[in-house]
Amino acid sequence: MLTPSEELELSSPTLRGATVSIDYHNAQTILRTEQRNPNVVFEVYAGTDGLLSGVNEVLPFLRARLPVSNSQVFSLSDGETISEGETILRIIGPYAAFGMYRDVITGIFASSIGWATAANECVQAAGNTRVIVSGSPYIHPDVVDSMEYSAYIGGCAAVSTQKGGDRTATVPQGSMPHDFVLIWGAADRAMTVYDRHSRLGAQRVMPIPTTGDAIQEALDAAYALSGGTTNPLRAVKVNVPENLGGGTPALATELKARLSDAGFGSVDVYVAGELTPELIAEYEASDAEVGLYIVGRYVAAAHPVPVVAAIKEIDGKAVAPRGMAPGRVHNHRMLQRELN
Repeated sequence: MLTPSEELELSSPTLRGATVSIDYHNAQTILRTEQRNPNVVFEVYAGTDGLLSGVNEVLPFLRARLPVSNSQVFSLSDGETISEGETILRIIGPYAAFGMYRDVITGIFASSIGWATAANECVQAAGNTRVIVSGSPYIHPDVVDSMEYSAYIGGCAAVSTQKGGDRTATVPQGSMPHDFVLIWGAADRAMTVYDRHSRLGAQRVMPIPTTGDAIQEALDAAYALSGGTTNPLRAVKVNVPENLGGGTPALATELKARLSDAGFGSVDVYVAGELTPELIAEYEASDAEVGLYIVGRYVAAAHPVPVVAAIKEIDGKAVAPRGMAPGRVHNHRMLQRELN
């Protein structure tokens, strides 16, 4: 399994250029026909402040494309704070080796920085309370693992899918689904069956509400596992639909109090739903004892951030498109990356 510091391989269609604009395909064909392949300095700049992610996807791609003998790559590292206009990547090498893939490079950074920055906003708002990401319902499945990796880089303590777990070298975390409760008809029956078939040590987390009152379902699940089982209820996950008013700090506070009064003070209250940094901050400022925040759409649907890229030298001569100063934009924080 990968660790967060290791690099992430791109899919075969991406490596073949199948996701690249036809503009660059046509230009590449003409340059090849004309036998024009200058040595260039290509730089990528952050278009906004944020948290960097995407380097560990871009680097293996460049290693696969660039000739080692006359190429160099410099970059910042995933997880670093970046500022608007800062150089995050510099490629020095023959244009034909990578130029067609400009959109691949900028697209990875645009989405990954957006996800990592949104996750970090939630983590900062949560203070010392853990945050995990569960965003697969809100994003195309082919990029769920990239989103979860970026959320992990942004500070999330865990992810929710197997592929995301592979990319982050973590164990995915979750709860019993609402569907399971509906199929068994009641929280206590669902939790009893779930407990019977779950491995020892696996966390028992009950989603509430499903069909009835949130507090009653939480107590029913806790009582269902109180008869001598070695795996008591770990937590209840509060996810009140928006059309029913959504979750509130007051509900989380009452839940914890009711569980404690019934002798289940060790059961944590997890909060899910349409969480934003602002709403998480409200929970943190209240008396609610939240054990975990589960963020979803705010991270998964985060807007891609602006990323600027340009050729800044051609065969040693400083150049730039209109609106940019010719020549390299130096950044002493960048590290040179090995290409072999």
